[in-house]
Amino acid sequence: MSRFLIAASALTASALVQGANWIPSSPLVQIGNDCDIYFDAAASLEVTDNLYSSSTKTSATSWMVTPGFLLEYGKDSALSATISAKRTFVNFTDKTLSDLEDARDALAVGIRFADGGPLSLSVDSSYRVTARNDDLQMQGLGGLLGATLVRQASYAHSFRADYKLTEKLSVGLGYSNSYNQYLDPVKTGTAGSYVFNTNTLTELNTKSMPLSFDYQAFEKLSFGLALQHDVTDYSAAPYYSQQNIARPALAHQQLVKNFAGLTLKGQLTESGKLNGNVRVGYSQYHYDSAANDSDLSYSVNLSHQLTERFSQSLTLSRDVTASSTNSQMASKNYTYGIGYNASEDLNLNLSATKSDVFASTSQVDTYAYTLGADYKYSKHLTFQASYSLNDSTATAAASTYTSNAFTLSAAFRY
Repeated sequence: MSRFLIAASALTASALVQGANWIPSSPLVQIGNDCDIYFDAAASLEVTDNLYSSSTKTSATSWMVTPGFLLEYGKDSALSATISAKRTFVNFTDKTLSDLEDARDALAVGIRFADGGPLSLSVDSSYRVTARNDDLQMQGLGGLLGATLVRQASYAHSFRADYKLTEKLSVGLGYSNSYNQYLDPVKTGTAGSYVFNTNTLTELNTKSMPLSFDYQAFEKLSFGLALQHDVTDYSAAPYYSQQNIARPALAHQQLVKNFAGLTLKGQLTESGKLNGNVRVGYSQYHYDSAANDSDLSYSVNLSHQLTERFSQSLTLSRDVTASSTNSQMASKNYTYGIGYNASEDLNLNLSATKSDVFASTSQVDTYAYTLGADYKYSKHLTFQASYSLNDSTATAAASTYTSNAFTLSAAFRY
């Protein structure tokens, strides 16, 4: 396995240096007429002034190489499948950060069935390893994580069946299960009082059952009813205390949530320049056997083609979900983005996001700005560059921080 990864990394580096003109137009491996296997790789360089998303800044420069393979089966047939397997090798230029260097795997499988009849099916499964703090900082955990990165594995499995009852009416039923596990907890604190950086965290296991009814009122616009039942089980993350303090009992074992609302999907104008995907309704939720609370819940995605080259988008969301602190998290997010198609191969984009999160007793307000560019060098090789600024203000001073990051990356597939 290690020999394969070393060889794949070398091939990636060679491709980035030499360009892509010599690459054949066909996939790396073809099996019959239905199965293609691609070499799918990426490389990136990131410079940040706040590696841990902390109130105390630590600058870092890291570079990553991601070799992998993508299998596509039955791309244009009734039954199709994709399998993606990648491993990212993370390295830091500063030797004092060498203990953060690791390898992060990502696996994904997708199966689709659609033969033109009334029934369509989809199955998806994924596994991904990450090491980051910004998502936990939004829950006010800055004073507990310290100068460490929280490493975790995320799993997601889903199934969905859609059936067309009539020419205009269809029904969809799904099931999904997502959960996380914290990996390789790190000791923090001072001699005599060491603890794990995961001591205050909980792992989440969420099962969801969505049910939808859609009515195709117009050729490219549908209205619908959406129902969803979610159950999240809490479990304690890895725990350690050098002072032999017992693990505190979890205050809550489960969060149950039910959603009911209306949906709208498709073209909102006759010209087709304004499109939307809207879901608005109410959620009821409760811990264990406690009484229900309720709140407005919505997800609004709008896209508008301003001119032949300019486009803009607006995303609004509000929801209550389980948090990693054995509590619930009420969040509101607003994102505006604008894109410019400079040429056939070059796209520029700019986005601004405002997030308001209330988790347990912590209020965190975050502004995030991203400026990016995508350049398609060839059908096999693309380049990306981006700059991002995050400005987060929390009721806990240790979770108030700003960060700047600049990233250069390349993606290569043949």
